[in-house]
Order: sequence, then structure tokens, then C-alpha cells
Amino acid sequence: MENRLQVGEAPVPTLAQPKPVSGIRLSVVSLTTSFIQGICVLAVGINAAKVILGITSVAASGGSAWIHSDPVRFGLRYLSLFLSFATLWVIWNGWRLRNRSAASWRKAPLARREKWSIAFGLLSSVISWILIVAEVFAHQKMHPR
Repeated sequence: MENRLQVGEAPVPTLAQPKPVSGIRLSVVSLTTSFIQGICVLAVGINAAKVILGITSVAASGGSAWIHSDPVRFGLRYLSLFLSFATLWVIWNGWRLRNRSAASWRKAPLARREKWSIAFGLLSSVISWILIVAEVFAHQKMHPR
């Protein structure tokens, strides 16, 4: 043992040595308490979601006439239409600037994340258009004037 301390070597435990019983108990206790803590976090999160859902349900049921009024519907419809056009314009402008001859020397392949971002922007804009058209036709069908 004195030789090891003089040379500076630390004893290395081998894999064949069994773990002391107190270490196993401590591991089990630690895992058990972390499991219980995870269950508590889940319960608190579920209760918070229930409260938020209840509050929004009450607010929606109380203000459904106001939300369904023409000024609100038209405002949201045109805002959605404008934002979808803006998204498509940004994507088109980026594509146009990227494919100019002046940008050819610095052009690098798009990363996977950039491709997904462009695809998500295109998809969300197209879905917005589809929902706007569907809302116009459905509202005329359900509430004829």
C-alpha cells in the first residue's frame, strides 16, 4: 500500500468485486424517490391542464356569440390570409435571391432543418388557404342570409 501512495497510483476497483449492500439500498431508495417525484410532476401537470381547459371552455361558451360575430370572423380571416401570403412571399423571395447568378459563388446546400422549415411554411400557408375557403363555404351553407 505504501508503494502505491509513493508512486501516485490509485487503487482501481475491479468489476468482479460485489457492490456493498448499502450502495444497492441507496440506489433503490434513490430510484424509488425519483419515480415518486415523477408521478407528482405528472399529476400536477395534468391538473394544470384541466384547469386551463376548464377556464378556456367557460370563456369560449360565454363569448361564443362575440367570437362568431362578423367583424371578428372577417378580421381573423383576412389576417390569416395576409399572413399566409406574407409567408409565401418570404419563401419565394428567399428562393429567388438564392438562385440569382450573383449568389452562385456563396451558394451552399440547404441544411435538413432549413428544408423542413420551408416545407412547413408552404404547408401551413396552403392549409390556411384551404381552411379559409372551407370556412367561407361552410358559413354560407350553415347560416344563409
